[in-house]
Amino acid sequence: MIKLHYNYKDLFRCTRLGLSIKKMFVMLSAISLGALVYMIFSYIAFIANGTSIKTIWETYKFIPAPVIGVTTLTWYSWLIWIVGAILYFIFFIFAQTAVTKITFEQLKGNEFYEMKESLKYAAKFWKSSFLAPLTLLILIVFMFIGAFIFGLIGRIPYFGPLFIILLIVPIIFGAVFTVYLIIIFFVSLFISPAVAGTSKSDTFDTLFEIFSLVWDHPWRLVVWGGLVGAMSSLGGVILGIILKYSFELTRWALSVWNDGSWLKIWNNGFYFLPPVPAYQISEKIASYATPFLFTLHTFAPGNWAINLSSFLFGVLLYIAGFTVISYILVCWTAGLTIMYVNLVKMKDDVNLLEEKDEEFDEIEEEKEEEEVKEEKKEEKKE
Repeated sequence: MIKLHYNYKDLFRCTRLGLSIKKMFVMLSAISLGALVYMIFSYIAFIANGTSIKTIWETYKFIPAPVIGVTTLTWYSWLIWIVGAILYFIFFIFAQTAVTKITFEQLKGNEFYEMKESLKYAAKFWKSSFLAPLTLLILIVFMFIGAFIFGLIGRIPYFGPLFIILLIVPIIFGAVFTVYLIIIFFVSLFISPAVAGTSKSDTFDTLFEIFSLVWDHPWRLVVWGGLVGAMSSLGGVILGIILKYSFELTRWALSVWNDGSWLKIWNNGFYFLPPVPAYQISEKIASYATPFLFTLHTFAPGNWAINLSSFLFGVLLYIAGFTVISYILVCWTAGLTIMYVNLVKMKDDVNLLEEKDEEFDEIEEEKEEEEVKEEKKEEKKE
């Protein structure tokens, strides 16, 4: 078992715990599959809006990203796009739950916990990670609907104003509770996988833990969460720089004795990258991290081998970008796992790392049952 200090010092381990091929492969696979599903639904949404595939490709390439308030889509096109975005989020939540479980087992000293077992675990408990924030969102929506209904009642002549003023105190308390629910909702988006991935909790238990954490340790959630985010981002920047210069070294080495075809493949590969979404924050981040996305890249066709190689290199650029994002998310998830373990220790004086793990016993029982079934089959054959 890894020895923890049970304070902020443990959070600095997140970049080291995130540097795991097993965890990064789980996250990278989820991001890639989620991007594929998102791409399909996004293309369907734009096609349903009357946009041609050629126009979609020339504008967005593989990942269409409509800008809210700028992109004009019909309501049903937006609905299709939202379904794709939700499915992408589900892939991410699933991967987060699996990575949390791997990290939790690693903290307990089980360095050889199998990726297959983490995926089985995530298949059972990802719903808690997803349904916890969804439940809160539904409650918030109902609170707003209630406020709108009170507003309509207030429009009734004579009766309305008196009715509202008599209930103004409960209405204000309801507004305060709604603000509290909104805070809990945003916290649940981050911490739910850490709860589900360490304690096998259902949706109700996950919500209870989140409410308890926000009530008992609000400032630790903010400060420690910010520290984990900063460390994860720093790790991503370092990995991005390493990959950048690795690609540059590859470009230089292969172009020394090449007749120019490799440089054509290199330049064509950047043609497949998507534009930066027209949001101020995304443009600001891209201006520092990926300034080449602002350059208009053209495709210079060659023979079929060069064209195919250009396409494959473009896909490789996506994988490289997803790898950096995966590492950031894995570090973030590992940090949140450590943070949750520490906060539970402070809040309830319970060390989750010392609790008996029933999962190993369940696996052994399944193996024994399979062996018994195989023996019975052999006896029947005889």
